[in-house]
Amino acid sequence: MSTGTSGPSDENGGSAATASEVDVERDSDVPISTQIYWQLAYQIDSGRLLPGARLAPVREMGAALRVNPNTIRAVYRRLADAGYVMSRHGAGTHVADRPPQRRGADALAGIVAEMLRRAAQAGFGADEVAAAAFAAATERKRPGPKVQILFAECTNADAGYDATRLGDAFPDLIDVEGAHLDDLPERLDRFHYDLVATTTFHADEAQALVHARVPVVAMLVGPGYLELVHEIAGLPSGSRVGLICASERGAENIAETLSLSGTTGVELVSATMDSDRDLDLIDRTADIILLSREAIASGLDRRFDRPERVRRWSYEFDPAGLELLRRAIEHVMATRRREAVAAG
Repeated sequence: MSTGTSGPSDENGGSAATASEVDVERDSDVPISTQIYWQLAYQIDSGRLLPGARLAPVREMGAALRVNPNTIRAVYRRLADAGYVMSRHGAGTHVADRPPQRRGADALAGIVAEMLRRAAQAGFGADEVAAAAFAAATERKRPGPKVQILFAECTNADAGYDATRLGDAFPDLIDVEGAHLDDLPERLDRFHYDLVATTTFHADEAQALVHARVPVVAMLVGPGYLELVHEIAGLPSGSRVGLICASERGAENIAETLSLSGTTGVELVSATMDSDRDLDLIDRTADIILLSREAIASGLDRRFDRPERVRRWSYEFDPAGLELLRRAIEHVMATRRREAVAAG
């Protein structure tokens, strides 16, 4: 794929990401959203897009690439969840001040460059190499002896964290991966999974995205989390609650959960972890401060005066939720045994 080596400068001094630096191969086996995500992430990893650089507005990028704006919006959310960018209403999407440090990014870039060079010598194009690599990865995901589970959440960080916990709970029975809810259709198109799991808060959304291709297990969370939700719902009218997450999407999901729980008359003020101005506002005015897992891990709980206001917006799986998943796993294994007997 051919991207430009430099783009126009934005008001922050970094190169701005424009559609002219992104290629979309419509005949590729790689989904268009993945193509765009990979290219923008690579531009940030490689330093072509510097911290503070502005990405093209969603509709502008979509129109230039002839891609649905919702696809671009999902790519930007995925970049935000991975820590590459931050978005603010009215200010657009910019490369984060501290993008994630990719493990061995330079070494991997060298491997890819060598693979492309050797493929070109043999007469293969870059898109053919990408499609072959994607197909090879798919082959590695075919059903094995363990039950294949995809755990979906509203942020990649939560999905990965919970997938690890489930793997620890059923180490000899399952292989489990985390995924953003928005990525469910694409992951199911490309890889084999026996089950999709999520929390009860996202069960309806997951069901709609899965379209009955595999069973969805909605897992209950522990009572501590529900007590926190009820505490917020019971606050006096006019109270102010601060919501702090790694991304705006995460804060929106917390707000939606509180709304569904019956919270009324409470003002919700959200902030991303790198927004000092919004964090200061929350510190000055909030009666309760809710911190996501990422915010806790970054030490933000120590940033605020009156730490008794701080609450951890996290959960443990209820034993009943784990038992529900265990039964679904056993059902998959029993079905496999019956099919093996019938075929044998």
